[in-house]
Formats: sequence, structure tokens, C-alpha cells
Amino acid sequence: MRLKLKDLKNTVYTKNNMRFSLKNATQECSLVRVRINVNGSRLTFYLPSDYKVSPNHWDKEAGKAIEDSKHNPDLKGNPQLQTILRNVNKEIEKTTNALIKVMEDFKLRDIRPTTDLVREKLKKELNRSENTEKRIFTDFHSFIDYYIALCREGSILNNKGGKLVDGSIRNYLSTQSALKRYSTNRRVKLRFESITVEFYNDFIKFLNEATHARGQYRPNVVGKFIKNIKVFMRYAYENDYTTNDDYKKREFKVYKEDVETVYLTETELDALYDLELPESQAHVRDGFYVSCYTGLRYSDLARLEEKHINFERKIISIVTQKTNAPVVIPIHPKVEAIFRKHNNQPPTIQCNQSTNRMIKKLCRMADITDLISVMETKGGIKKEQTYEKCELVTSHTARRSFATNAHLSGLQSIAIMQITGHKTESSFMRYIRVSKEENALSLLSHSFFS
Repeated sequence: MRLKLKDLKNTVYTKNNMRFSLKNATQECSLVRVRINVNGSRLTFYLPSDYKVSPNHWDKEAGKAIEDSKHNPDLKGNPQLQTILRNVNKEIEKTTNALIKVMEDFKLRDIRPTTDLVREKLKKELNRSENTEKRIFTDFHSFIDYYIALCREGSILNNKGGKLVDGSIRNYLSTQSALKRYSTNRRVKLRFESITVEFYNDFIKFLNEATHARGQYRPNVVGKFIKNIKVFMRYAYENDYTTNDDYKKREFKVYKEDVETVYLTETELDALYDLELPESQAHVRDGFYVSCYTGLRYSDLARLEEKHINFERKIISIVTQKTNAPVVIPIHPKVEAIFRKHNNQPPTIQCNQSTNRMIKKLCRMADITDLISVMETKGGIKKEQTYEKCELVTSHTARRSFATNAHLSGLQSIAIMQITGHKTESSFMRYIRVSKEENALSLLSHSFFS
């Protein structure tokens, strides 16, 4: 039932009239929204995306972030998280006060506002209270510069409340570079309103026709560009820099293709380890080998120090960079031998690009050259390609080799996942690279086939 004007005059607006909640409590991190009844219609207003909250850190009943360490154990020893949650609650309080002021002002002037009018006035009130003017961007590229700057300074965080890693920043810069090449080629100036489904189709066409230093673009690279464009546009839309929401449309989809990846068998790893190499090459081989028996990503291997290694208990303990999750890894005898060879320390790690180039050469030297045929899409065209196995090996092959060899040895998936840091078995199983022939041969020993 709608309120009459005299009822509206008698309404006293307090924080009890509004409810703060998470937009999606099933996600790792969610936007915070406030809902209030405006003359029989529900107004939903979102806090800026800078104030996303994990459901684990949200008090559903109180409608605010949990910044008390007694009720939120994640806060212990994590002052950064405590600051983030405190800022969320400050923003909730600021929004509450602004909303009360807006509603009381309408009441004093005998105005029966619509939800759109309340939203408009609330945005203005929040801008005035911040005493800042909304930035205006001349084009989409200048906005991307601004977004990347916010990421670098820590104003935009990942879905776990931490600063974005360098790899994420590089991905954004790579996307920006592709967009600049598109703008130059098409002789257009990209603005917020340019990012439409029509732009999407033409950008895909441009990428499929273009080449780069390593050849034509593959679907997963194209997909990363589109994913990042959606990230940029979502932030711009949710923070009122644009009203263009074409990025939400079903046609604005992210490309993804299952890529044929390889792993090295323990026999191949032994052949690699037996190579007599000069010191610089031996460091690359030894670092790769450590990853093959620990499952560490390259980013964590590069950070590995003596302090992470406990020889007495034979474990490695480290907090992973990508997921900020602690892992504890048993030290394999081969890994311990490598550490001992390097004076009880991890081998020196080169940059990822150099490592990838060198590890291909070393695998060729170890005669890891079986022919492997894969289906690949380049420039929008799918065709079969044949490679020598060594050509497909990268630093990430080590992590897949660990997962696959551990799986083939009979270790339970849940035990391996504790080391790799995978949260779901479905994501973990994508790392298992057992071929159809290997699978068939392993089944021969099963009672069903014997």
C-alpha cells in the first residue's frame, strides 16, 4: 500500500528503515547494497566496488562487515584486512547518513520522490560529502590508465582483499595495447559509449586478422582481452562514469578454448636431471625440477627462500602469491638433493621468459621429442598442428607434471590439492594430463579388464 502525503510527513527516516546486504553471498567477494522502501517502491543502491566484502567477513544480521577479531579470526595478524573492513563500515555509515538526509529533505519540501529521484540526489549528496568532482575521461584509454593506477596504488583490490599481482597489471596493459592498435587500425577514438556489441564483433575480427611477435592470436588470448574490457567497463558502470552496459549482454562473451598441454613423465624427468650442464643452465633445470616435485607455480618458486625450507621436518611452508593461501609441501628426496647441491638454498631462478626458452632447449637435449598432434585455433581458424614434445614445455608444465605424476602414483586427489592449493576437484582435474593411451594401459591392470 502506498503512503499518503500526510503519512510521508510523519515518517521518520533512520537506519532502521534501510537494510545493507551482499548482492551475491555465494561469491568469494560481493558488492554491498542498501535497500529502502520509497513510497511503496524498493530502492536498491550499491556501494562502490572498492568496498566489496567476502561473505566470511559479513554480519548478515547487523548488515555490516565484521571488524572484531573475536568474531572474525581472519583479522588476526592481518592489519590490512582490518583496515579494509573498517573502511567498508565507514562507507556504510556515510551512505546511511546521506540517505537519511536526502529523505528528510524531500519530506521537509513535501516532495513525494521516485526511486530514481532518490538515487540521483543520493549520488550528489555522496559526492558533496566527499568534496570531490567526478573525473571526466576524454577517451576509454585514459580511463584504463586511471584504472591501472588505482590497481597499482592498492585502491582496487582482488576478490580476496589483497593488492593485484604484477601479472594482473601486465594483462591489463596488454589489453590496453591491443585496444590502441585497434584504434589506430580503425582510425577511431574509443569512448565509453563505443564499447558496444558492434565494437566487440569488430574487435574480434581485427584480432583474428592481426599478428603479433609470436604469430596469430589464439582464442584464450582474445578471451583475456575481452574479460579485461568487461572488468574496465564494469568498474566504470558501477562507479557512474558511464551508463553504457552493453558489456553485460550475452553476445559480449569471453572466448575460451581447451588447450592441449603436456606433462613430463618421471622417466623424462630423470633424463632431464641426468644432463651434464654448465652452471647457468643447471640452475634453470634445477628450478624446473623443484617445481616438478613440489607443484609450486613459477611466481612462488621465484620467491622461495631458505626461510621457507625446514630440513629437519622435511617440509616447505610458503604463502602462495596468486591465491594468498598457505601451503605445506613434503620435501621429495630429489628436491632435497638439489637444495643441498645449492648450499641448502633453492637454485637461482631466471625470469619466466628466459626459463621458458631454456627449458625447451634442455628438454630437446634430454631427447624429450615425441611427436604430439594438437588441434589449435589461430586467427579464428582451427587446424591440426604437430609439435615435438619439448616445444610444448613451459615453466607451468612443471606444476602439471607434479599433479599428474602424483595422481598416477595413487595419491588421493584431496591430498594433492592440499599441496597445489586447488579448492575444487573439478579445477584440479584439469591439471591431470593423462593421455587416452596412458589411461587405457593403466586400466588393463584393473580387475574389470584382467
